[in-house]
Amino acid sequence: MQEVQKNIYFVSGEDKARFPYCNGLYLRGKEMRILIDAGMGKRQVSACVEKGIDLLILSHCHYDHRSTIKLIPDIPVWCHEKEVPYIESREHYFAGMGLARSGVNMEELQRIRFPDIRVSKLLSDGDCFDLGGLTLEIVHAPGHTPGHLAFSVDRGAVLFTSDVALTPFGPFYGNDFSDIDDFIATIRRLSSLKARQVITSHVGPLCKNIPERFVAYEEAIIKKDRTLLDALEGSCQIDDLIGRNLFFPFYYEPLSIIMWFEQVEIEKHLNRLVKLGKARKEGERYIRAS
Repeated sequence: MQEVQKNIYFVSGEDKARFPYCNGLYLRGKEMRILIDAGMGKRQVSACVEKGIDLLILSHCHYDHRSTIKLIPDIPVWCHEKEVPYIESREHYFAGMGLARSGVNMEELQRIRFPDIRVSKLLSDGDCFDLGGLTLEIVHAPGHTPGHLAFSVDRGAVLFTSDVALTPFGPFYGNDFSDIDDFIATIRRLSSLKARQVITSHVGPLCKNIPERFVAYEEAIIKKDRTLLDALEGSCQIDDLIGRNLFFPFYYEPLSIIMWFEQVEIEKHLNRLVKLGKARKEGERYIRAS
């Protein structure tokens, strides 16, 4: 744990916060001690337990944000209303991600152990809490997932943007419940908060060039638009575009799931390009607009 501001701790995830781990944030107020996310690994979560946890807030439903939640049973869990079905139900989770329609081996996925979680309080945009010497404001930041949350501590002294991760790869929206337009709006809103320090679920803490990082993060979306338009030579079906590393520079295991995520992103960008008038759809084929 790293104290980045008084009583505000960056909790780094194991294996450089790569899946199935993430970074988290621990807030030690005089009246309430809050942990944001629980996928940092056994050692890090145990360190938070030693300091004391009164409440766990889940930024969103993805597994890497709750992979070590079993270490903190019987602690109240809060999240946004739109995340509840995906947190409390394995079936809703896989359906929302799109895996239920993907054709991947669901029997393998069903073997993943999900601790039983029941959400005790629903959070909304603008909710503000006095923890005793610290304030925490909830920021609804959809796009990655419908109820994805970011968190402003002490009026922007620290902004935890969760999976608005500010990585060079750019935003991930390869799930059915993800939305590109929402993600763009979220990036712009979080940037407008002008936080003095930013921590993300997979990068940080960041103190320099923060506005430029948000700009580059959004530009990664626009770059995918351009990449896909370049690939629309003649007319293409979605199957013609899959497996060509158009968005993902390489595919890693589990291969079928990673390629499925890229397919979902391709589908979303094709629909976006049609909406923008840059491509058109004829039957099952997509054609670049002249």
